[in-house]
Amino acid sequence: MFIDIVLRVKNIFSFFLIPLLSFGQASDNTMIATNIGLDLAYIKRELSMPYKSNRLKIDGNKYFFKDASNATLVLIEEETPVNVITNYNLLEQTFDVFDGSETLKLLPNKIQKVIFPDKEFVSIDNKFYEAIEINDNFSLLADTYLEIYFPEYTPGIQDKPDPKYRKKNSVLLYYKDRFNYVERRKSFLISMFDKNMAKEINTFMKKNKISPRDNDELKSLFNEFHSFLNK
Repeated sequence: MFIDIVLRVKNIFSFFLIPLLSFGQASDNTMIATNIGLDLAYIKRELSMPYKSNRLKIDGNKYFFKDASNATLVLIEEETPVNVITNYNLLEQTFDVFDGSETLKLLPNKIQKVIFPDKEFVSIDNKFYEAIEINDNFSLLADTYLEIYFPEYTPGIQDKPDPKYRKKNSVLLYYKDRFNYVERRKSFLISMFDKNMAKEINTFMKKNKISPRDNDELKSLFNEFHSFLNK
């Protein structure tokens, strides 16, 4: 089952400078950050591009983390990693970097991984995903984004309301070069495997108290039974 990507957005920042390091955190929790020096020059030249001026603007926090954080970029075509301070833009679905004068977006076709101290993102098919589990057999991924919706109103009586957004999260299994949507339901999870394994998987989930809502427990399930996944 393939995934439809939902509409996303952005916004910006305020910042202050420290010698050799610049990072921003606005009062409304928007951000952008970056290294100043060789890494930033390389990022600006090879790994990013500026946003277009006509981006959709929506108030509120549009970022994965509360604050920008130090991260390491593992590149596709270069062996030497690159350091940066950045945050994941949930609406634009990429990482934002501020170079001192403008916001840049990192290019997923140039970057293999974005590694934070406690979290890792990977680039697959020109898009970033949070890594739940990555191994030689499968990749279990999370896609967190902001979904735009329009509140109900009565035309002719009420003015059309401004769009709002809410945070959404999907889990995806990347297997045999295909994305499969993972529903957080026990029956759906069991259906992803060989039907002859249904009883054993059900027993495993009961014994280990596997919750479909818990990413670490989903990782345990797929690691145990990945060889029985439906082709």
